[in-house]
Amino acid sequence: MEEPRVRIVTADKRSTDTPQTPGLLREVAFDGRNPDADRLSGFLSTVEPGAATGAHHHGDQETILYVLSGTARFRWGPQLENFAEAGVGSFVFIPAHIIHQEINASTDEETSWVVVRSDPNPIVVNLPELDHLAEPAARDTVVAE
Repeated sequence: MEEPRVRIVTADKRSTDTPQTPGLLREVAFDGRNPDADRLSGFLSTVEPGAATGAHHHGDQETILYVLSGTARFRWGPQLENFAEAGVGSFVFIPAHIIHQEINASTDEETSWVVVRSDPNPIVVNLPELDHLAEPAARDTVVAE
């Protein structure tokens, strides 16, 4: 077995081959495909100007986000009844099983954040049945395939 080592993933090596949520692009750097990752995953998430994700959760995984650009608006709870915004330099903690939605508060610039989850295997449970409760996008956006 290969000895664990420090690994670097450059921007051009991130992969979108991971579960996605409409309105949000996830570019994975580290997950279960990294031979040394057995407790964490890490990736970059980007929301286009004015875009909003659908409601979703990440099962048993806890999530920490660090906002790199823009203003990220979050709604959470069984009916998406809670609300907060986080700006550049803010950390956000999302507990396991918490239904949530991410919204780009700006219609002019994208928002992005670094994400670390407590498991190397991606879990994304999209909940389209809650679309009627989700905040709508402020403008039409292009969704990555």
